[in-house]
Amino acid sequence: MVVVIADAEPLIALAKIKRLHLLEDLFSEILITQAVADECLKVESNDAALIKQALDAGWLKCVANPLFQQALSRSLGLGEQSSIEYALQSDSNTLLILDDALARKQALRKQLLIVGTAAVLFTAQRKALITDAEAVIAELNQVGYRISTAVVAQLKNTML
Repeated sequence: MVVVIADAEPLIALAKIKRLHLLEDLFSEILITQAVADECLKVESNDAALIKQALDAGWLKCVANPLFQQALSRSLGLGEQSSIEYALQSDSNTLLILDDALARKQALRKQLLIVGTAAVLFTAQRKALITDAEAVIAELNQVGYRISTAVVAQLKNTML
């Protein structure tokens, strides 16, 4: 069984455009650390309310922050550090949903499986949950969440 662990950035980004439900549709259960929950809920907003609803519904589950045992970059935020550490300490195969470049680099160094928000959207398109991943990425760009055109091009090529 694969355990899916999400960082705050992808959750907040998808909530901002009211597409958080795609994560539930794709994975049925996603874990977040307490540090990620704190980051997502620290400011009262519509996206925080959607994330809180997902926690209340139970498909998004908050777990305690792990004890830090791995040497990770001090430049990472607490949410990113706790997500990577939790994945490393998990007894199961894990999939991390991470967008931050440094966090992704650290996770890959630890041989963890990662995907970003763009890959989640292209997977949702492939599974007919949305019709156009690029249009949803454009929505994200409009709310200030940047996904590079190079990433989009790479994902489009892997879908062919």
